[in-house]
Amino acid sequence: MDVIVLDAHPVEDVRIARHITYLSDRGVNVCRIHYNYTDESAKPGIFSRNNVRGFRINHLPLRGKARTLSFMGYCLRPKILAGCRRALEALDIDPGRPSVLHVHDPLLLPLAAMLVRNGMRNSRVVYDRHEVYEEWLHFGRISIPVFYEDRAKRWISGTVVVSERHLDAVGKLFPGARVIAVPNYAASAAYDPDAIDAKIRRVEPGAQMHAVYIGSLNNLADRDVDLLLEIADAAIRSFENVTFFVGGTSLDNDSRVKLDDLAGKHNGRFRFLGYVPWEKTVELTEKAHVGFLLVRPDAKYWVKTSPNKIFEYLACGTVPIVRADVDHAEQLKDCSLLFDRSDENEVIIKAVLDLLGNPEDLARHMRAARELSAAYTWESVACRYIELYTAVLDGKC
Repeated sequence: MDVIVLDAHPVEDVRIARHITYLSDRGVNVCRIHYNYTDESAKPGIFSRNNVRGFRINHLPLRGKARTLSFMGYCLRPKILAGCRRALEALDIDPGRPSVLHVHDPLLLPLAAMLVRNGMRNSRVVYDRHEVYEEWLHFGRISIPVFYEDRAKRWISGTVVVSERHLDAVGKLFPGARVIAVPNYAASAAYDPDAIDAKIRRVEPGAQMHAVYIGSLNNLADRDVDLLLEIADAAIRSFENVTFFVGGTSLDNDSRVKLDDLAGKHNGRFRFLGYVPWEKTVELTEKAHVGFLLVRPDAKYWVKTSPNKIFEYLACGTVPIVRADVDHAEQLKDCSLLFDRSDENEVIIKAVLDLLGNPEDLARHMRAARELSAAYTWESVACRYIELYTAVLDGKC
């Protein structure tokens, strides 16, 4: 069995990295065709990542939204098929062999359908649906991802969702596909248990405390960057032993100015890191005592989700501080600070300061997070991918 991963995510996307690493480690012949329309420094052609061969196809005309629109159009034109065939040839993939075309982006579903219709008749399409795209409304009433899904729906044999709660709804959207859930749980093997346990043991009055957030910093999308910075400012002013580490991309201009101002104001105790590689993200999260996931209460895209970040915090014994609608909230409540969209910023800030000001309670939350992480491991659910591939190639869907 060949598995050909098609994606247009950042090359270090955590879910995709876990996916292809798992397949490679189990002897599956997996390769990745990566469409890049954001990173101008990335070189086209053959590359290797996570010990998996890949081929990058750059689409970098114009700039900003015009480039995004250009890529959206490119994904519907025959030209994309010709480029993908060249990539398959460079990767020594025999188009006649039974294979799985595993698509991680809705924009690439029409390409997968073209491939099956034009020379890869023994292949089957599996779609990894990372988001609740029917709630991603553009211009107030249409979902662009759903438009691409509809163009290729009849060619999709299997669909993967990130939450068990999405199974029924997605089953109705893709009635011809077998639907499974592979949640965004953390890969426990990626973290150092000795370092994490030692961090928890060292929590005491006056000990250094780290807070972390690595992710999207776009205040104009759904992340509440303003609240994150309010919390950071209040915590650093209240406690001499607290340092904040914030990293990520997708900044709007206003957020960039505020981040730089706060970094200058607090003389090394608020560190804005910009883009952070995955290995550094793991290191920072292992050392952190609290970690954040804050969604703006007025965000249009407020749906129940299963974010990578929550489970990474649990694996590291890092207390999740969350304002979002997340899976497993009942289980998370004893080791996290959970807030709804109706909670005022002042209430959230006070709760964080109370936790940081009580080392005994903080250590209890950290131990509980670490213990809970054993129930949510990537290793326990990743096998569902291969089970799905076997079913769709055998025609059992």
